[in-house]
Amino acid sequence: MRAAIISTGEEVLTGETIDTNSAWIADSLWTHGVDVRCMMTAGDALEEICWAFEQAAMRSSIVVCTGGLGPTSDDRTAEAVAAWAGVPMERNAEALAQIEQRYARWGRTVNEANRTQADLPKGAVILENSWGSAPGFMVHHGDCRVFCVPGVPIEMRKMFDQHIAPKLAVTAPPVLVRIRTFGCPESRLAELLEDVDLGGATLGFRAHIPEVQIKLRFEGDEETQDIEMVVSRVCGVLERWVYNVDGGDLAETVVSSLTESGDTVCLAESCTAGMTTSWLADVPGASAVLERAVVVYSNQAKQDLLSVSEDTLAAHGAVSEPVAKEMAEGARTMSGATWGVSLTGIAGPGGGTDTKPVGTVHIAVSGPSGIHHQHAVILGSRAQVRKRAAGAALALLLRAKAD
Repeated sequence: MRAAIISTGEEVLTGETIDTNSAWIADSLWTHGVDVRCMMTAGDALEEICWAFEQAAMRSSIVVCTGGLGPTSDDRTAEAVAAWAGVPMERNAEALAQIEQRYARWGRTVNEANRTQADLPKGAVILENSWGSAPGFMVHHGDCRVFCVPGVPIEMRKMFDQHIAPKLAVTAPPVLVRIRTFGCPESRLAELLEDVDLGGATLGFRAHIPEVQIKLRFEGDEETQDIEMVVSRVCGVLERWVYNVDGGDLAETVVSSLTESGDTVCLAESCTAGMTTSWLADVPGASAVLERAVVVYSNQAKQDLLSVSEDTLAAHGAVSEPVAKEMAEGARTMSGATWGVSLTGIAGPGGGTDTKPVGTVHIAVSGPSGIHHQHAVILGSRAQVRKRAAGAALALLLRAKAD
């Protein structure tokens, strides 16, 4: 199967709204064994949306379109599909009934603008939207199936899983293996894998700060032992950066690892200001392992809460290996946790020097096996430096536990 993705709306076309829908749909289609041939963005003009459907249908047998199903005059996706398919618009009784039932449950009155959301291409198959007001629909024209769903991400994702994914089922669905890595850029990972025998796997990458995922897609009839052999080869080459296969992100992996070993952790954060702690706390079950955390921006806070030496601060500065190590030890000592983790750095955009440029970060982990330290100069915006530093702290904790 080949697919095209269309997103509509002036706000997406101008960049006012980031198009996360297309990325999510592409990843989901790829997982189901569907090759995405193109992505297109059209504004609100009818001729632009029609052009997008024409181009998409030339390149694919499946088109997934998001947006343009609302009750206002600039929502013209249904009209564009009707024009492309050469069929008239009609008020769909099934869609109208769903809209009226939903508004009745909400205790709201349906006005004429809401009713226009039931004006769809003649012969359209309705895709019920149980999470919002706009019904989706499917049209089959020529050799192409078009699925149109709302642009609201939570509605789109639920409707994709309920209505679209089941129609993508194949006799032998592909097998997707995700190898999650941290600390090595995507370009370097690709270079390292150039000469690796991947057998029948299709290789893909997904860079999502702070990690990079290697995606291996195997045909459904691939032997299990052959899949395991390829995965083993890839993990062998990338061993120092791989933190799990087909598992959760860094925070989920840390919570799982600490839970399994019965360990606890205390975090002391300066430049990340609680970001690492918050990331861990987002994981269900974190309360079993997250003992406590402190944000220590000032030197005085580092001294008062973590017993960092005034002499160490004066001799090396807050952003240094000795201070990071004393912060980690202080966090572990004052909390009684199994592990103490610290981060101190210069997130920018100001504050850097020739010897400590913006992006300089020192991370330390104190635990049963001693103290581990990592120093890095992280490139990127302030938000990227902080997110990558948080990832580095969790990755260092996993490595320390493995020692």
